[in-house]
Amino acid sequence: MNYYCSTVNLIYLIVAFMTGSCCCQRKKQPYERKAQVNVPTVTCSSRGMRAVFDPTVKSNVHVKDFTGALIPLPESDEFCGVKVSKEKNKSISIFSRYDSCYAIFEGNNVIIPLQVQLKGQDRWIRVNISCPLIKRRSERTHTHPTPFPGNCDSDRALRLDCGVGSVSAEACNNLGCCYDVHQVHCYHRLDACSVDGHFVFSVKAKDSHPPIDPRSLVVKNQPHCLPEITTADIAIFKIRITECGAKMQSDGDMLIYEVEVVEMPDTERETLHSPFSLQVQCEYEALDAKRAAELQPLYALTNPPPVVALGTIKVQMRIATDPSFTSFIPEDQLPLTVALRDTVNVEISIVQPFPDPSLSLFVRDCFAYPASRHSVWTLLYDGCPNPVDNMRSSIPVDNQGKTTSHSQVRRFDVKTFAFLEPDSGNPSAEEVRLTQ
Repeated sequence: MNYYCSTVNLIYLIVAFMTGSCCCQRKKQPYERKAQVNVPTVTCSSRGMRAVFDPTVKSNVHVKDFTGALIPLPESDEFCGVKVSKEKNKSISIFSRYDSCYAIFEGNNVIIPLQVQLKGQDRWIRVNISCPLIKRRSERTHTHPTPFPGNCDSDRALRLDCGVGSVSAEACNNLGCCYDVHQVHCYHRLDACSVDGHFVFSVKAKDSHPPIDPRSLVVKNQPHCLPEITTADIAIFKIRITECGAKMQSDGDMLIYEVEVVEMPDTERETLHSPFSLQVQCEYEALDAKRAAELQPLYALTNPPPVVALGTIKVQMRIATDPSFTSFIPEDQLPLTVALRDTVNVEISIVQPFPDPSLSLFVRDCFAYPASRHSVWTLLYDGCPNPVDNMRSSIPVDNQGKTTSHSQVRRFDVKTFAFLEPDSGNPSAEEVRLTQ
């Protein structure tokens, strides 16, 4: 079958656990700008940009929104993708995603417009922090052959076979793959969407700050979907667009496939960075996706995509009076006043009666935040207690390690805590709310 270029657009999106979803371009290597007097040190990474001001800067940093209004950062919505924190040396650290609510794009740069004050002064100083972005690559089908995106200059040890059995140079080219005439080897282009319908991408340890362990990466909720190649520095994934629970959506004549790669927590050592998550998309024109599907008989379909149907499901969250979960606090008695570090037993369930007993409820993430929404804390991440929480939640299990509750009911406990006021650092008296 002779056709040359499907829409092979590989898009990377990086998300942090305290922000909403984001869409930013993958950066090859983070780099750092050296600070000058009262100028922040700005670190650009694949997750976003971080600016650290020296201790002479007040904590009341403001950001300018698209209307020109100045907004105090501690009061900004965490879902906007910007947050401020204090370092141990009392310096101010600001993190922003590249697609935050306050990002301004100028050419190949993304800029966050800030205003700060120095201690002992009332004058506001305008400080723009910025990082460069790589333009998103987009290739459409052409009548005449065009170069395929992706990298053929990968090390031999990192090459993944393309095609089945012995593939000729011509057949290899028709598949959009690379051919090594010396090794007589057809292999996939790296960081590209293949003509035969595969995600083929790499994740480097230094793609995140702090660095990740590529050997701990896996497709989210698909523990058997591991990298094809792993070293201490890089992981290489090859995933068929119809496998490993890949999601599909349509946009006009385009079909968009997406998988999410996460870092499995290391239970033997404490980590202080937020959980790593990488979303990868492949875009195909509908006709090219059909052609890729015609090549599927050459491969075993080991993990078909999940069945999806539309419908309305009513879910409730309740607080139990004790760990037996036999009685619950009435809504008119909420909010509760609970001593710090006391246990609160939480149940999330599908409201009964529900006609389909085969349906299961899976709680992926659960967050706590104060009424003002100036902060957020993760209680459950990907269905498990937050690995960086020193008073982490617990989930009841039986002797076999399985949850003791029904599949339509999920239970866990929370050790109560208080958020700190952004300005004073004192414990906040605000209500703490839970959401999943």
